[in-house]
Amino acid sequence: MSQTRMLSASARGGVTLAVGALGGLVFYALSLPLPWVLGSLTASFICAQTTSFQPRFPSAWRGYAMVVIGTMLGASFTHDVVSRSGSWAVSLFVMGLLSLMFCFVAYLVFIRLGRMDRLTAMFAAMPGGLSVVTMLAEDYHAEVNRVVLCHTARLVVLLISAPIIIQFISGIDLSEANRATFSNAETLDPVRHGMLALVAVVSWWVARQFSFPSAMLLIPLLSSAVLHATDMLTVHVPPLFSSAAQILIGGSVGARFTNYSLAEIIKDGWLAALVGALLAVGSLIGALFIAPLVGIKVTPRFLS
Repeated sequence: MSQTRMLSASARGGVTLAVGALGGLVFYALSLPLPWVLGSLTASFICAQTTSFQPRFPSAWRGYAMVVIGTMLGASFTHDVVSRSGSWAVSLFVMGLLSLMFCFVAYLVFIRLGRMDRLTAMFAAMPGGLSVVTMLAEDYHAEVNRVVLCHTARLVVLLISAPIIIQFISGIDLSEANRATFSNAETLDPVRHGMLALVAVVSWWVARQFSFPSAMLLIPLLSSAVLHATDMLTVHVPPLFSSAAQILIGGSVGARFTNYSLAEIIKDGWLAALVGALLAVGSLIGALFIAPLVGIKVTPRFLS
């Protein structure tokens, strides 16, 4: 009986993954923001709302996705980034203050106007990192559907306004940004990518020995960051695996919106959109202020 249930869960997970991948491909083809997370989330939500099939992944699959995301995030800490970080002290200080300020303001908005509990409001107020925040919200048993809705609404506002602002101040067109991940992908190196895969597998095994929340994310992240910062590894997670992990996260979250009423969507959505607009304006003001001090153009400061 248990084997039958396992096969059934795996089959359901496979169909859910296919549904999410289809949504991701549609978003990718349309050059929409965060295509693999938001496209998968949208497809899973529509499937749950309009068909008898209820999207769901086996619980272990989420752990695999966390390991991939953690390894991917750790790869950003390259030796060059670490060695140059000292020259970014002023920028990092200002951005840190802005992030704390934005987070605090959004937290108060969600607590007082959104009537959220403190834990849900805290995760909903985080300035970015939809995939990571979603996983953390699940670990700490916050209202994940509200967290995701707030991040999604804010992202929509930011990712619509940011290209307009950037094109206005610099003339840069960001419409091809989604395709860069695949068109500029690294050539697979069996040895170096194999080492990265081994690090991920070992990190997964080590993380299983701990019971604290987010071990599956943090241990791979730290392992990957140390190896990349010391130049022992220089390769990144292949786009196919990073996209699959994002599809899994988006698909699992989209299924949670089954019992989310339209009134709740409107209530949380407009508040998050308002926060997103304030974030865009505040970021532009911060960029205009800090750019002359550090001798860097406004556009990269605004994006940061």
